[in-house]
Amino acid sequence: IFNISMMKLIVCFALFAGAIAQKQLTEPVELAKGFGPKLTSANECKIIDASPVSMLVCTSEEGILTAYDPASVTSQLGRFGEQFPSGLLGETGVAFSEASNTIMYGTTLGEGDSRQCRIHAVSATTELDGKWSSVILDGGCSGTPVISSDGAYVFVTHNFNTTGFFTILNGDDGTIFWEHEDSTQPLSPPGIYHNPIFGNYGGGAGNTNDIVVFANKPFDGESGVGNAGMYGFQFPIAFTGSKDGLSVITLRELDGDAAWQAITPPTITDGGRRMYWGVSRSQIRGWPWLDDRDTFDRSAPESLGFARADRPLPKSQPIYAKVATTKDVDNEIIFTGSAKNLFTALDRNFNVLWQVELDSPVLHEAQVSPDDSVVYFVEEVGIAYAYKIADGTKLWEKPVDQAGIAAGYTLSLDGSTLYLAAHSSGILYSYQVAEVESTPAPVQDPTLAPVSPTLAPVASNVPPVLVTPAPVAPVAPTTAPISSAPNSPAPIAPVAPTLAPVTAAPVTLKPAVALAGPSSGASVAGVTLFTLAITVALFTML
Repeated sequence: IFNISMMKLIVCFALFAGAIAQKQLTEPVELAKGFGPKLTSANECKIIDASPVSMLVCTSEEGILTAYDPASVTSQLGRFGEQFPSGLLGETGVAFSEASNTIMYGTTLGEGDSRQCRIHAVSATTELDGKWSSVILDGGCSGTPVISSDGAYVFVTHNFNTTGFFTILNGDDGTIFWEHEDSTQPLSPPGIYHNPIFGNYGGGAGNTNDIVVFANKPFDGESGVGNAGMYGFQFPIAFTGSKDGLSVITLRELDGDAAWQAITPPTITDGGRRMYWGVSRSQIRGWPWLDDRDTFDRSAPESLGFARADRPLPKSQPIYAKVATTKDVDNEIIFTGSAKNLFTALDRNFNVLWQVELDSPVLHEAQVSPDDSVVYFVEEVGIAYAYKIADGTKLWEKPVDQAGIAAGYTLSLDGSTLYLAAHSSGILYSYQVAEVESTPAPVQDPTLAPVSPTLAPVASNVPPVLVTPAPVAPVAPTTAPISSAPNSPAPIAPVAPTLAPVTAAPVTLKPAVALAGPSSGASVAGVTLFTLAITVALFTML
C-alpha cells in the first residue's frame, strides 16, 4: 500500500509540475521577421484561438486583414480585403467571436463629410473567407467593434463630424438591427463584458445580458472637453429578439471640471462589477467595487492624473492606451499609460505601486503574462519593455524598430512569444520572452488503481514515512526594481518525478529601492496546484 501511495505522489507531481513551469527570459530572443501590409496606430495584431487552428491576425492601414502562422510570422496563411477600392482605410483592431468562429473588423472609405464605415465578417480559418460586409454606416468607424457572447449581435460606434452613432448589427448578415444617435458629440470605441453578474447601475439588478459601455470622445481638432457623457447598453432581462423597449442608458452626464471624454474603450472586470478608463486631461478613472456603492452610474470613486500632453496637443488630450489588468481579481493590479510618456502600475485604490518614465507615449494596451508575473508594453518610438509586476523590476528593454511601434501588439496564449508590428514598414516581429513547458496529459496506468478494500492493513512497527519535497528556490531578478507592488508569489520550477530537491543557480542582485511589502514571483495558480498535488497524494497514503 505504501509503495502504491508513493507512486501516486510521484505521478501527481509529474502531472501538475508541467502546468506551472514558466520561466521568464532576461533578454528576448528574436524568432522570426515577416513582412505584410503597413500598420498604423489604428490597427492591431491579435492571436485568435480559432478552430481548427490558432492564428496571428493583423488589420492594416489599407484595410487588408492578414493571417500569419504564429510559429513563423514569415508565413502568411491568408488575406482578405484585397478586392477593396483604393483610398479605403483600416481604422480598427480585431474582434473575434468564438461562438461563430468569426473575425470582424472595420474599414472607413472617404474623407470628411463623405466618410463611410463598414464592418466585415470573415471566417476564422486559414482561408479567411468573407462572410459578409455590413451596410454602409454614416461617418468613420470609432475603434474596434465588439461582439455578443453568442455571436448574434455586433455593437459598433461610428461618428459623422460632431454626431455619434451606436449601432447594433445582426451577426449573421451585417444588417442593422437597431441604432441610436447622439447629435451633440462623437462616441468613443465600445467596451463589453460578457454575461455579467448583474448590470452594475441603477436598474441593472438581475440582468446578466452582455453589457456594453462607451462615452463621448473629442471631435477632430477639438480643444478642451466639450459635451461629455457616459453610456451603457444591455438587452432587457427577458429579451427574445424584439426591438421594442431598447434604449441606451445614460450612466452619467458630465459637465464642468468633472467632465471627461475618452478615445479608448473601458476595461471591465470582476464579473462586470469593476471598470477602469483612461480619459481626458491624462487621467484614469476607476469603479473598483470596494462596496456596492461603486456603481457605474455614480461618479468614479477613484481617479488619478498624470503629466499632460505637450503642445501642440491640447492639455485635454485623453490617455492613449486602453487600461490593462492582471487576471487575479482578488489582488488586481491596473496598468495605464498617460497622454505623455508615463507607464504606471496601480492597486485598486489607485495607489501608485511603481512607475516608468519613457521617451514617448504607450499607445496600446499592455500585455500581461498568463501567470500575472510580468507585464509587457511598448512605447511609440519602438522600444519594448518587460517588467516584473510584483516589484517593478525591469527584466529587459529591447529597441525593436526605428520606424516605431504604433499598432496594437499581442502575447501568445501560453505567454512564450510577443508579436509586434513596425509602424510604417510592414515588418512583423516575433520574440520569445518566456520558456513554457506544456502539461502532459494524464495517463491511466492500471498499476496505479486503488487498492482493493478487501486487503487487510499490514501491521508494522515502523512509523509511517511522509515524503516532503524540498522547497523550490525562486529565481532572483537581475535588474534593480523601481518600486514594490503587492505580493505576487514567484514561479515554481517543475518538480522532477524523483522528488529530488530543485535548486536555483545563484544570481547576483543589484541594490534595489523598494516600497513596503515583500516581493515574490510565483503564480497563485502554481502554488495552488503544488499544494493540491501534495494534499491528494498524502490523503491517499492514509
